[in-house]
Amino acid sequence: MSTGKGFALDSDLNLRQALLSGYERHTRHLDEDNGPIPAKKRKLYCLPSLKIAVMTNDTVATLASLAYFMPSLPNTRVVMGLIVGAGCNATVPFRITDLHESKTRHIRAREPDAIETLVSTEWTISRATTPLHELGITTPWDTELDMHSQRPGFQPFEYMVGGRYIGELVRIICYDWFHRSLGISRSALPLKLVKEYSLTTDFLSLFVAPNYSNERLASDLSKHLPSPPTSSWSWTPELAGDVRAIAAAVQDRAASLVASSVVGLLACTREIQLRSPDSLNANTDQKSHVASKVTEQCELHSRFSSKSGWKNGPEELAVAVSGGVIQHYPHYKETVQRYIDRLILCAGPQEGGKSVFLREVSDGGIIGIGVLAGTASGEIGEIISSSLEKENGLL
Repeated sequence: MSTGKGFALDSDLNLRQALLSGYERHTRHLDEDNGPIPAKKRKLYCLPSLKIAVMTNDTVATLASLAYFMPSLPNTRVVMGLIVGAGCNATVPFRITDLHESKTRHIRAREPDAIETLVSTEWTISRATTPLHELGITTPWDTELDMHSQRPGFQPFEYMVGGRYIGELVRIICYDWFHRSLGISRSALPLKLVKEYSLTTDFLSLFVAPNYSNERLASDLSKHLPSPPTSSWSWTPELAGDVRAIAAAVQDRAASLVASSVVGLLACTREIQLRSPDSLNANTDQKSHVASKVTEQCELHSRFSSKSGWKNGPEELAVAVSGGVIQHYPHYKETVQRYIDRLILCAGPQEGGKSVFLREVSDGGIIGIGVLAGTASGEIGEIISSSLEKENGLL
């Protein structure tokens, strides 16, 4: 099934009732006479009745899953849920005062004292990716992939980082290199380098990304990406090395884009401060302004720390991560972490010695929705992240 947000929901749709009605319709069984089935048969074959306690998406559930376990780690707060799999998305707690009134009206109506709310950013949507064009990050290969996608221009950032598209981007670049640069005819190249979406991210993860020799990679490519029977062209260690270099460059760029998006979003939520090199030599007035912001952050942290007994000291801002690409593509998570570290270092010293760490949450979507359901039904007392507490009306 193709990924992407290729659907729309009316704003007045009662999604909860629609799901319940659909479930009931497809689980209600009738006998041959279209009458009610006997109780014994119903007990054996009918699915149980369904109650919807809470509805959420994967990034919110991933954040909630890690936040539920965070109290066991001192001086640590969960500040983001991040998914990098077939697609990419992030959820962060935002102060309600930082959001437009039209976006928070329904929250204030139900919880007037709420301080923060979770925002699923959907940062891959075209309107959120203007910097990609302003900074000249997109390449002709990105443009080609975009033009031949199901919805051109809709998710340009996802086309650069999502597992659904990384393999195709590598294929486009490889074809350009082998055909246009090396002069190998199209008919001589392996079909999977010519046909759209024939080279998958899974294949790159399993055979190209691991640190095997180019000789072994050439052997694997000969088996899985054979040239046509009529072609005399064959894989060599040098050509296999070209594929590996291209895949590594695409993966490295994707990781750097994810890292920069994480850091930028944390700056938007005021968890970290980004300063240019010139601002590191700020004057006294500027330092006073920064000090007031630090005081404000400390007040929030004292209320919403990962433990009620949190003590001063270096604080870890935890990003809950899940998804096939960031968890299983070789060296991907480590590369994202390395770029995050570099960006934080370039931004200058952070208040309280803050650091940002990626923490894997396996099955976070499943565990997180269970945690949220238990919280909503009153069976779990509270979940704590940066300010994720039941008392604040966030759940």
